Amino acid sequence: MKVSRRSLMQGGAAGLGLLGLGSLAACSTTAPTPAGGASAGGSAGATSMVLWTWPEGFGQEVLDAVKSQFPQYTLRQDVIGGDFKQKLTTTFTAGSGLPDITGVKGEDIAFFKTQSKYFVDLNSVGAADVKDTYLDWKWAQATDSEGKQLGIPIDIGPTALFYRFDVFEEAGLPSDPKELAAAIRTWDEYFELGKELLAARPGTYLIRNTGGMFDIMWKQGGKGFIDETGTFIGDQDHIRQAWDTAIRGLDAGIVATLQSNTADMAAAVNEGKLPADFGASWHLSDLMVDAPDTAGKWHVAEHPGEATNYGGSFLAIPEGAKDPAASFELIKFILNPQNQAHEFQDKGNFPATPEAWSMPEVAGPVEFLGGQVAADVFGHAAETVQTLFEDPNENTVNAPFYAEIDLVEASGKDPEQAWNDAVTAAKRLAQQVGLSVK
Repeated sequence: MKVSRRSLMQGGAAGLGLLGLGSLAACSTTAPTPAGGASAGGSAGATSMVLWTWPEGFGQEVLDAVKSQFPQYTLRQDVIGGDFKQKLTTTFTAGSGLPDITGVKGEDIAFFKTQSKYFVDLNSVGAADVKDTYLDWKWAQATDSEGKQLGIPIDIGPTALFYRFDVFEEAGLPSDPKELAAAIRTWDEYFELGKELLAARPGTYLIRNTGGMFDIMWKQGGKGFIDETGTFIGDQDHIRQAWDTAIRGLDAGIVATLQSNTADMAAAVNEGKLPADFGASWHLSDLMVDAPDTAGKWHVAEHPGEATNYGGSFLAIPEGAKDPAASFELIKFILNPQNQAHEFQDKGNFPATPEAWSMPEVAGPVEFLGGQVAADVFGHAAETVQTLFEDPNENTVNAPFYAEIDLVEASGKDPEQAWNDAVTAAKRLAQQVGLSVK
């Protein structure tokens, strides 16, 4: 679904009706604003500062606050369309035209940590003084192997279970968020709940597809497919356990086998045939677009196991910026708890600062979620997320596992053969990108 988060906010999500949408700005399909868009103008003779963001950027309330707090600066927010990572990389290579502050998308931070020479070490301008304001694991995501701090967190995307409490009530299942969470602490408990739902309402499923389930599960293990030494570890027990658990869910018959972002999936959500789905805080926007008529019938609860994180970006200072100390003063203010709360209210970025979670802009009831104070669920989820080492080649080497698990789901391929084929293909790719393979 292509949707502007701004249009959702204006289209009936009153106040906090649109909970945390994580890093939707990082993948927004809103038409790009020309460079030199929104500004936070200072007084006459003020120093000009430039901030690069992707479509949506920071809201006017935050820009106005910058203008009031720092009259000595005129901050211009340039919205960069297209491939933001490529634009940033090209500018770094050219060594000219650098902004004073730049956003870095969460999915790109692992790559840029291998190119840390292009960034100011924020520890050199006072990052240690604000470190405790942010979640430890999110802070660590922008710390390179030598301890250099590349960025300050903009937001996070903690995961939970979105579910139709009316459907659960009709099926005789736990429908209160706390009661449901207590009943599904393990994946096997969740699978049994899915069987109960299917028996009460034939054709109604708890899981969208096996690949999405596997995606949550392997991240819960605290390790990925590549370790800190540049060695492929996707054939080890932590990935195999996630694979086997996902296959058990498929074998339980409770997977809808629906491809994501399709008309069939949207129809299933609308009709109550897919009354539950795992997702980051920003997944609410998908539900609002796919099934607006179900507003008020959803809740969120902790999903089985520990929460994971999807998305969440950073602000950084390019090496060569004219005044890194001034840039950092602006970053500290833009990303303080109050302004993160404003951004949550404006466009749904779930704050990376725990202090913001209790602020009125964040801690209010969510209309689409039946008036639930969903920040409680996502805040608790954020506290359980493990720091997960990220290698820039992670998605390259894990792609065969998703492809093979899709074949198991779609064509009944033998799971053991699929696993072996995934490992073989992944090892070949790992060698091609220069990783160590044992």
